Amino acid sequence: MSSPTLSVVMPVYNGEVHLVEALQSVLQQSFGDFEILVIDDGSTDNSCALLSQFSDSRIQLIKNPSNIGLVPTLNIGLSLCKGKYIARMDQDDICEPNRFAEQVGFLSMHSDIDIVGCAIKFFGAIKNPYVHVFPAEHQHIHVALLFYCSLAHPTLMFRRSLIDSGLFNYANEFRHAEDYHLWSRLLLRVRAANLPQHLLSYRLHQKQYSSTLSNRQYDVSLQVRKLILSEAGVTPTPGDIELHESVILERPLSGAKYLEALATWFGKIEDGNKKSAYWDANALHQLLSGKFLEVVLRQGVNPVVVAKGANAARYLDSTAIAQEGCSVRARLYALLRRLRRIKLG
Repeated sequence: MSSPTLSVVMPVYNGEVHLVEALQSVLQQSFGDFEILVIDDGSTDNSCALLSQFSDSRIQLIKNPSNIGLVPTLNIGLSLCKGKYIARMDQDDICEPNRFAEQVGFLSMHSDIDIVGCAIKFFGAIKNPYVHVFPAEHQHIHVALLFYCSLAHPTLMFRRSLIDSGLFNYANEFRHAEDYHLWSRLLLRVRAANLPQHLLSYRLHQKQYSSTLSNRQYDVSLQVRKLILSEAGVTPTPGDIELHESVILERPLSGAKYLEALATWFGKIEDGNKKSAYWDANALHQLLSGKFLEVVLRQGVNPVVVAKGANAARYLDSTAIAQEGCSVRARLYALLRRLRRIKLG
């Protein structure tokens, strides 16, 4: 296949358990004009033997001479792509049959968008699978990076021009959060979108919850967030970082003045953005207001009382602090968060 419309990059390392199911979900796509570059990164299990059983001419197997790691393996795969569009796929996830058709169709119709993701279904090492829908529009995706990775790596499809221009390249120094770092760079230059449809199922593994891996991912992700804040013209104190991370970790700090301090920190972010115009101002305020209300409800505090604080009032509008049903919403929110945390098997 000399010039397929789409190239699919799929790194593999000791993936024999779920590899066949993942690859079949790609080969069974309703959109068939693609090549799939499977890059084996020195597997020591039966991954290569399983791959050799497939006779589909769209599969190209590339073998690294030794295990070099995910980041350089991804960059090798990207360098070999021939398609106009490029999609990511992991060795243990499952594509919905219409994934490629939906994403190719979207990029074809939206020339101003260079990257498109989608909603994902989490399954595997959890008792109750669920679908997560990411922000749809670029300005909301961009500002959400302030708190989490708002483009799900294995769901993405993007234009080859990003590689040709040198914009799309993973940095090994941000290993374990290489995608988060890359999006923080790319979204300053190009536009992204997320489709609301669930087009990929993301398999969770028990090992993903190991303290060692989680700590590494968190530490690198924190580096990315500090870099984002710096570029946005915001200079946080250690206390500011502690406040910010308390929202992400869902661990409110102790003290009666916590909410007012958090609102002050959010105001500091917005004030910095007024000078740098790093984010869309409306999207930023909407995000911060939503996060602030989440924290208030999570603590079971009446927003009417919280809004009496000079800074907190900035993030609690009249709709948010309506008294009717406020205590009920708070109790329900706290219950849902507790249930979410105990889902992990």
